[in-house]
Amino acid sequence: MKKLLSAALAALVLTACQEGPKAEPKMLGITGYNYTGRYIDGFSVNGQGGGNVLISEGESGGGGTACCIVWRPGTALPVTMRVEWTYGERWNHVGGVKLQEAEFHQAEAELKGPIPEKPTVFAVHFYPDNTVQVEVAEDYPEPRIKRVGSVQGPNS
Repeated sequence: MKKLLSAALAALVLTACQEGPKAEPKMLGITGYNYTGRYIDGFSVNGQGGGNVLISEGESGGGGTACCIVWRPGTALPVTMRVEWTYGERWNHVGGVKLQEAEFHQAEAELKGPIPEKPTVFAVHFYPDNTVQVEVAEDYPEPRIKRVGSVQGPNS
C-alpha cells in the first residue's frame, strides 16, 4: 500500500513539474469607437462597464478608457461577447424639445483574434447598422471608419 501511495505521489509531483507556469490573467482597459450618428451614453461587455462614447471623428475614437475586462491568455478563439449600449437622448436646447428618446441595444460579437503577446486594450467598435465588432490590442487601434463632422455630446 505504501509503495502504491509513494508511486502515485511521485507521479503527481512529476506531472506538476512538467506543466509550465500558467499565464496570469490580464486586466485590459475597455474603450469604444462610435461610428454611428448618435452619442452612446454607456456600454458594457459581458457585464463589464465601458464609459460613454462620443461620435468618433477623424483620428479620435470617441471614448475614454474604463477599467477593466479580464483576458486569460491562451483562451480558445473565437469567443462570443455580449455587448449592451444605450444611445443618449437628443434635445433641441433652443426650443427645449426632446428630439429622440434614449435607446437600449444589445448584440453579440465574436472575438476572433489574433491576440497580441502583450495586450492592454479591449476595443469595441459600434457601427451605424447597430452591429458591433470587438478586438484585443496591444495599444489603442486606429478608428476603422474616418468620420468627418461635429462631435455630438449627450444633449446634441
